[in-house]
Amino acid sequence: MRIKRLSIMGFKSFKDKVDIPFPAGISAVVGPNGCGKSNIADAIRWAMGEQSARQLRGRNMEDVIFSGTGDFKPLGMAEVSIVFENGNGSLPGEFAGEEEVAVTRRLYRSGESEYMLNNVPCRLKDVQEIFMDTGLGNKSYSIISQGRIGSIVEQKPEETRLMIEEAAGITRFKKKEAEARRKLELTRENLNRVEDILSEVQTQMRSLKRQAGKAIRYKEIGAEIRRLELVLNANMYNELISASGENKKSSDILIEKEVTLSTTLSALQGRIESMNLELDEKDQVISGLNNTYLSLKEEFAKKESALESMAKEKEMQAGLEERHNREIEDIRKRLVALGEEKALLQEKITRLREGTRTSQEEISVIEGRIKGRKELLTEIKEEYEVTRTRVNTGVSKEAGLTKELDYLNKRILEITDRKTRIESEKNELDANIQTLVETSARKGELREALSQKLNEIGKDILESEEQATELESIRKSAENELKTAENEYNTVKTRLSGMKSLNENYEGYQVGVRTIMKANDLAAKNEGRVLGLVADIIKVDSKYEQAVEAVLSDRLQYILVENQEDGKEAVRYLKDKARGRGSFISVSDINGNGNGHGHNEHPLLKDLVSVPEKYKPVVNMLMGDIALAENLDQAVDAWRSNGRNTTLVTPDGDLIDRHGIISGGKLGAHGLLAKKREITELEEKVTLLIKKVSEAKDRLDNILFQEEELKVVLSRLREEKYKCQDQLNELDKVIFQLSNKLDQFERLSERLAKELEERIHEEAKHTEAIDRNKNEQIQCGEKKQREEEYLLQKKRELDECEREFDEIREELEGAKMKFRVSVEEGKGLVREIERIDNYHEEAQHRLDKITEDIKECQAKQRSFAEKEDILRENISRYYEKLRDAREIMDNAQQERNLFHAEMRENEKRLEGLREELDILKEKISITRMEQSKIDVRMETLVEQAREKANLNLAEIFMDYLDENYNEQTVRE
Repeated sequence: MRIKRLSIMGFKSFKDKVDIPFPAGISAVVGPNGCGKSNIADAIRWAMGEQSARQLRGRNMEDVIFSGTGDFKPLGMAEVSIVFENGNGSLPGEFAGEEEVAVTRRLYRSGESEYMLNNVPCRLKDVQEIFMDTGLGNKSYSIISQGRIGSIVEQKPEETRLMIEEAAGITRFKKKEAEARRKLELTRENLNRVEDILSEVQTQMRSLKRQAGKAIRYKEIGAEIRRLELVLNANMYNELISASGENKKSSDILIEKEVTLSTTLSALQGRIESMNLELDEKDQVISGLNNTYLSLKEEFAKKESALESMAKEKEMQAGLEERHNREIEDIRKRLVALGEEKALLQEKITRLREGTRTSQEEISVIEGRIKGRKELLTEIKEEYEVTRTRVNTGVSKEAGLTKELDYLNKRILEITDRKTRIESEKNELDANIQTLVETSARKGELREALSQKLNEIGKDILESEEQATELESIRKSAENELKTAENEYNTVKTRLSGMKSLNENYEGYQVGVRTIMKANDLAAKNEGRVLGLVADIIKVDSKYEQAVEAVLSDRLQYILVENQEDGKEAVRYLKDKARGRGSFISVSDINGNGNGHGHNEHPLLKDLVSVPEKYKPVVNMLMGDIALAENLDQAVDAWRSNGRNTTLVTPDGDLIDRHGIISGGKLGAHGLLAKKREITELEEKVTLLIKKVSEAKDRLDNILFQEEELKVVLSRLREEKYKCQDQLNELDKVIFQLSNKLDQFERLSERLAKELEERIHEEAKHTEAIDRNKNEQIQCGEKKQREEEYLLQKKRELDECEREFDEIREELEGAKMKFRVSVEEGKGLVREIERIDNYHEEAQHRLDKITEDIKECQAKQRSFAEKEDILRENISRYYEKLRDAREIMDNAQQERNLFHAEMRENEKRLEGLREELDILKEKISITRMEQSKIDVRMETLVEQAREKANLNLAEIFMDYLDENYNEQTVRE
């Protein structure tokens, strides 16, 4: 047994359907990383029943469905089908004789899963049992996932034993043994539960007997309890009436006290409110006096503050005058010192000017000398640079000629070597071009033959696909036909099952009839003396069903028994069970009378009814003289013309009896006879539908077989086409590669020929250049020697001139430095004299300003003294006003405090009255609550009496009053 073919669609990375054949021998799946090799192993494991998403490298089972990419939408289903070749017949059971077995698993995104064996739905258990003793399975040794190879070596002894048992093929028997043991254990548990239930039922029976005795006792005690409850409630009701009267009297007294107290409280509250108003007026007067006092006090403080400020300002002006006097004295001393310093500076400036004139004359002489030397130095430098440039140029040119000669000799050697190699390469390349031309011609002939063969295969595939499309259309039609037939069969079968179930349970029958027909403890029923119902023995055409049901009506539910004793037994049974009533017909006691004489124009209804011979007397008795008319008008005419002693009925169920009473209308849609006829028709229809479903299945199987054959042919043709196409593609690639290589070789050959010609021309050119460079090199050497001797002479002259120029330049720099020092020193002395003059001018201005400030300070001191005297007089007057305002305010405040104390006394009295009133209201509320409780209890007692004894306690309580009533005794 081996895998022959694997079909994958919608599983992980396989969006479209992919068929992977596994030929005989060892097969390997090869491809780059991420191409889906591991997904093929996962697909095999999944199709064989793997239930763990983790084993399939996913988080949940939905992950195995193709989840879409940027260009493709997710699919809603994954399907994997494995075809096994059963060459040695190792599969168990019904598949032992099959050459191939296809195991298919589908998973929908909704979570629904399907398993199929050879396209027949099955269970996961069926799939597992097939592989159980074959050595295959999703957890067996035959599938080793990535990273699990070493686990065989590392596994425990128990795991090794399981692997060996799986390979030996005994797993299935061990599983069946375990399942049989589980069933035995379950049976033992069921037996134990049955014994427990029997024991429990017996216990419950004994308990029920005790409960029955208790129930009788309960009824007796219940009656006594109801009487005592009435006595208890009546006496309690009487006590509550008395308590209600006393409570109302107490409530009236408390309400009178409340009215009196409320009046007193209102008067006192009015007095307190008027005192509050008067107190507010006094507070406003005091507030006005206080504001006046505060404004005077504030003004007094301002005057005192102004007096202090003036004293401080006067003192400050005196200090300022003293500081100004000291500053005038300091400035005058400083001016005298600066005059002496200025005379000394002017003497120094005169001496510096004479030294500066001498330095300028010396600098002019030195500058004349340096100018002459500089011109001579420039002339010598120019001659030296020109000579050095000529020498450097000759050296560079000589070196360049030497390098160029070396390069040209090296280049001639390279060109000679390259010419040899080019000639060798060109000869080899020409031979390769000839070989490629011959090979390309052979491959072209082979491609033409393959192309012709591929066209023939394409035509065969097109014809087979057309046949497959036609067969698929026929198959879909057959599947629809089968589905329609199965749906109709299931519908009819369900309807028949429901109708039979209702008929067997006697649904729609009277309770008594149902009880007798289902009684298992009735002797007559068990011994077969209960023969059935009248409806069971009557068969009639559907067009006469309503007529028969109108005539017989409830008599269709009459029960047929052997004799009247059996009827009596059944009646007693119904009475004992209290399960309704029933009517019983004793078949043996009917004498067969009742044959009607019929009607001249209308047939008797009994002649239209089919009934077993044994029960004909029953039908004669029930429908002896009843005739059938076409409609109600004919029935009425026939009754009148027949002496008015015949019962007639119409097919619609309208009836006129011998007394002329007409009954009619619309009967129910399904009577007893109609239901029985429907059951018979449904049984016949089920038989026909079973045959129809079987024929549809056979036809579908035949079509599927043809489709499978055609698929095999198509698969073979497509496989052959793919092989031819692959060969053709390979040939195209080879021919294309040969053509490219031939082009490359030809272009290379042309390039080599051209390069060879260029190298010959370049060699001649370089030889000529070598001869020319050798002559130039000799001339350049002679000229260089002459120039170097002249350069050496000019170098000695230049060094002597530069030494003399440097000495004169140093002498000039010393003279200039001495001159600059004298100039800077003279500028510094001038700046000092300017500083002294500026200070003298500023000091004079400052003296004038200080003099004016002193006069201003003296004037301010006189003004502050005058204002200080005026403020002292004002402060004395404000102090007297402030003292008077304080005395008035203190008197008003004392009067207000006395009035407020009186008001507080009244408020305390009001608070006491309020507390007394609250206590009184609380007592009234308690009294009213007690009265409410009494009313509720009285209503409760009345309601209890009405519910338990259906009596009005308010009207009859006097009848149950007891002079010796004791509540404790009654309750006990």
